[in-house]
Amino acid sequence: MSTSGRPPHPLYQGDRPFHEAAFPVRVAVLRAIDDYARGADPAIKQVSAHLSAEWQAVQIMRHQDDRVADLRPLVRMNVTVIMERDGKRESGSVGAGGRYALDRLLDESVWKNAVDEAIRRARVALGSVAAPSGEMDVIMGPGWPGILLHEAVGHGLEADFNRKETSSFTGRIGQKVAADGVTVIDDGTLPDRRGSITIDDEGTPGQRTVLIEDGVLLAYMNDRLNARLMGDAPTGNGRRQSYAHQPIPRMTNTVMTGGSATLADMLSGTRRGLYAVDFGGGQVDITSGEFVFSMSEAYLIENGEITRPVKGATLIGNGADAMKRISMLGHDVALDPGIGTCGKAGQGVPVGVGQPSLKLSGLTIGGTG
Repeated sequence: MSTSGRPPHPLYQGDRPFHEAAFPVRVAVLRAIDDYARGADPAIKQVSAHLSAEWQAVQIMRHQDDRVADLRPLVRMNVTVIMERDGKRESGSVGAGGRYALDRLLDESVWKNAVDEAIRRARVALGSVAAPSGEMDVIMGPGWPGILLHEAVGHGLEADFNRKETSSFTGRIGQKVAADGVTVIDDGTLPDRRGSITIDDEGTPGQRTVLIEDGVLLAYMNDRLNARLMGDAPTGNGRRQSYAHQPIPRMTNTVMTGGSATLADMLSGTRRGLYAVDFGGGQVDITSGEFVFSMSEAYLIENGEITRPVKGATLIGNGADAMKRISMLGHDVALDPGIGTCGKAGQGVPVGVGQPSLKLSGLTIGGTG
């Protein structure tokens, strides 16, 4: 997407996809979403839909007249429905987005699929039971559950925390920090992804950095300042919210690579556990690695079978310890739908996450039942 030394990208020729003329189209789509959702089920009491589009033009001038430029489109859609049955109300939410033209989200098949998925999630929540608590095995689904990787491990691998020796991963380059087979990368070069960048906000090209390979810590994510102070090379992770902020080490798209296991393989040896399909919010202490995450969609696993949906489950643990508890890696690597915004030092930047299905043994679950 860089304008430096390349012909104009087709996306940026002619009318911009975010031009004001597109506003009536967006309003029509929002109304269509509302009508479609309310007509799908009489139990739906409220519909909320949101479309956003951003167009950012960046120019960076460094010493010796080194100038680079970038054009950064960013779009996002969110749909939430609230359903009520027998006096019980639950919601279901879906988001999608990335660095591409808004037209993709305005396509009827895309927004209808989003509405259908939001309704499915609300129906699941209506049928949920109280989550159990205690120590048990957890199977995480592919894609968005990688937010746990982002928060509990990724932040701890940002160079500033390690230079200041406030990360639980400080001084551990070359050491085993995860189970065998676990490989984690930060990749800013993936096409169309929300966290992708042609250049970072210091002019360093976006890169693919292997952070952990086969369980061994290989690298931290660097901006130019921390790379210089630590004797490392910049990794294209110097990012900032806007020109009014200072560039600091930030993730782009942080992904765990896959293995060979199937979901059936993971379930077969699980007598009692949880299958976590989707995660909500969470909190992480970078220094200790301790985390607490809520599950927005999860199911009981009983004697090797996925049974009832549960509500109110939280995952409690330590990032470094959790990485060592991974006992099986799925072959189904998926990226998140394009909804992540990461906050750090008062700045928010778009990011992506991804992972395969994976099984973790003996994690602590906080429940309501």
